[in-house]
Amino acid sequence: MSLLRTVVSALCVLAGAFLIASWAVSSVVVTSVEDGTALRGITERALESPAVRSLVAERMTDRAVAAFADAGVDANGPVVRTALESGIAAAVGTEAFKTSVLSEVEAAHGQFSEQLTDSLREPAPLVLDVDVSDTINARLDEIPVVGEAIPDVSVSTVSVEVLSAGTFEVTRDTYRQIEWAAQWGLWAGIALLLVGILVSQRRRWFVAKLLLALGLICLLFGGAIALLGPDTIITFIPGGTDGPLSTIWRDIITEETAPLVMERSLWVAGFAFAGALVAMLLGAMLGGRRR
Repeated sequence: MSLLRTVVSALCVLAGAFLIASWAVSSVVVTSVEDGTALRGITERALESPAVRSLVAERMTDRAVAAFADAGVDANGPVVRTALESGIAAAVGTEAFKTSVLSEVEAAHGQFSEQLTDSLREPAPLVLDVDVSDTINARLDEIPVVGEAIPDVSVSTVSVEVLSAGTFEVTRDTYRQIEWAAQWGLWAGIALLLVGILVSQRRRWFVAKLLLALGLICLLFGGAIALLGPDTIITFIPGGTDGPLSTIWRDIITEETAPLVMERSLWVAGFAFAGALVAMLLGAMLGGRRR
């Protein structure tokens, strides 16, 4: 019976410490989704893909040609069409284009949060509609000889798929678990720690041990991000690099949010170690019979 109580107590300590550490990380993830940081990171990653940039450039060219046709101008001629294709392809890869897209993303991050948490949403890609009129008109002006004579055109928005349907569904499923951890992880962890205290055979050093366990878990996690970087962590996440946890880490934990996760983990570790030291000093001062 004594061995069983010791085992149960140890399991409660580990599970409770893990839940509290999960709460520390999950709350940062939820905040990054709500304030738009996550969507910004997802969009930046999508725009780094040559395939995505190529598709966006192709759609922008088609929209520009259609706008010219509506204005009664044939833009399918070799000079204008070729200039459009090359100019727009070059524009899509510039920092100015990325900045203009990200400014629209910041205004639409509320829609991302809604789609991420809407239980009635049908499986579909995460798509952003981007206004590209300014970019196209700027490139028209740069066309040699005829550029200045071409009137500005109003171009319909271009859809940019930043997450495929399958990836977004996995992200949505995993995010529900993260939301739960952010809301209840701290309290569930504390409850497990209290259970561990109640069933423990030796309570004199119990608080110090559980705080050390919590501090060690948070220190290892925060230290791994600091030393290895957020992308390297994926190789150590349960479920493999293509698993749901890895997917949401890759899609939501960006270069901007990773330092916040690391900072939160290290702060929790610091408080836990400080608390463990105090608990050990109190235990040594109290002395007496081991209980």
